[in-house]
Amino acid sequence: MPVILQISSGQGPAECRKFVPLLAEIICREAAQNNLQCNNLTDLPAKNREIASMRFTVEGENLDAFRKCWEGTVKWIWQSTIRPHWPRKNWFVKVSFFTFETTADKSFKVSELKIETFRASGNGGQHVNKTDSAVRIIHLPTGIEANASEERSQNRNKALALLRLQEKLHLVTEQRKIAEKESLWLDHYNLERGNAIRSFKGLPLKEC
Repeated sequence: MPVILQISSGQGPAECRKFVPLLAEIICREAAQNNLQCNNLTDLPAKNREIASMRFTVEGENLDAFRKCWEGTVKWIWQSTIRPHWPRKNWFVKVSFFTFETTADKSFKVSELKIETFRASGNGGQHVNKTDSAVRIIHLPTGIEANASEERSQNRNKALALLRLQEKLHLVTEQRKIAEKESLWLDHYNLERGNAIRSFKGLPLKEC
């Protein structure tokens, strides 16, 4: 069973939001080195490398050890180029892990979903899917859709597309109902600065 990994800048400034996608690259790379599968659930704006939070599914045999290495506050020591004369140099984000049940969005019914399958595109060769294993799920009331084609198994792509759809619907719900107190969203704001479990400095990021 995969878990949800969330990287959050809390209510931090633009420098913290800049740190989120940079740290996400390192976390995903380290996950791969530990034979863990890490799939992004969050759409990253193409023209803006700042983002308040990102979420991923992570699964594999070494997950518990990986979680211990990352769960908590992560510090970035960096002289901001966003505000060059700002004296502060320490920026913080929070890495959290949640079970699927904690983050599952129960706000839609199966009857509200349109599920389509199609053949995943590729560069050719023996690894191209030769069956309709890619999945697109459309939430009919809103028109929101999510795709998945990374896996060779249609069932796994369906599960991943469903998670992505849940993520998108969750964000829409948050935008419309900011006052809602959902546990995962609240954790986005509970960022403890100091006592960092890991620290990085500079650009490109270097662990210290």
